[in-house]
Formats: sequence, C-alpha cells, structure tokens
Amino acid sequence: MRIGLISDTHCAGSGWDLPNQVFEAFQGVDLILHCGDLECLGVLDSLETVAPVLAVRGYEDPVEDGDRLASPTRVVEAGGINIGMIHDIQWPGPKIATTSDGSGLVLPASEGKELLRRKFGQPVDVVLFGDTHHQLVCELDGILVINPGSPTYPARRKPGLLGTVGILDINDRGASASLVDLTRD
Repeated sequence: MRIGLISDTHCAGSGWDLPNQVFEAFQGVDLILHCGDLECLGVLDSLETVAPVLAVRGYEDPVEDGDRLASPTRVVEAGGINIGMIHDIQWPGPKIATTSDGSGLVLPASEGKELLRRKFGQPVDVVLFGDTHHQLVCELDGILVINPGSPTYPARRKPGLLGTVGILDINDRGASASLVDLTRD
C-alpha cells in the first residue's frame, strides 16, 4: 500500500490551486492523509481526484460532517499499520519541567510509546503531524514519526519555491517513509 502525506497547504479560495507537482507526486497512491491547515474543503476535493482522502483539522480549518475531516486526532488503519494523525503534536514533546530560562525539558525517548498511546487513545506504529512546515522523518521509541512539511509554504525556503510532501509505503516488512521535493520546473 502506498499513501500520500501532505500538510499545511494553506489554500485560500476554492482550494483547487495546489501545484501540479503535488498531483504528480501522488500518482498511484491508494490513500492521501492530510494533517491540517488546509483552510478550505476544496483542497480535500481536489486531492480526491487522485485517491481517497482522510484529514485532521488545523487551527482554523472548516468543519465538515462525515468521516473525511476529523478533529483533533484520528487513527487510520492501513495495511495492518496504525497511523496516528494530528495537526500540532507540540514536537518534540510536552514539557515536564521548566528551567529558569523557560526552555523546559522534554520526555525521554524511552517514554515516547506511552505518551503517543495516551495522545491517540491506542498504540500507533506511525505518527503523522504537520503545523511546523518543517519536514521530518525519524523514529521515536520504535515509532515512525513523519512531518511531510508544506508543499506551498515550506520552512527555510525563499518565497515562491515549492516545498515537500511525503510517501508512506506499507508492506509485509512494515512501514517506510520518504519525502518528495516539489521544486518548480
């Protein structure tokens, strides 16, 4: 199973203004997961021309009846893998103490599985989040953690340049993720 991963599209108006590179990157995917800050439901409609879409709401995203857009978290089972979705995971983790400079301390990685189980209400194999516009693929305590970045407003890029989306591949060996750079032609 191949899943397209996207977040922070921030499309105004109809939502049909996603760059063509997004649709090209998602050709052949079985499902698309959007981690919020879409800003209008047309984004989901346009992505559904490629594959079914499931999403979680960002801060000011519209509300929609039905199962396509959930809030604030959801767990999607795909190919025997539980994927926890959230817009703002407050990465790298919740503060457990605050130092005098205000930087705080975070939970050690060895407590990550339990933290994520509480956040999603069940164990997850993969965590997908957005909000920061910074792309990330890493492992935390045996859990694959992915932020696909933003295709339209990437962090640390000059205005007008495209960002990234992600691909999650699930097979009998488990799940693996990669990022797709959508550089303009």
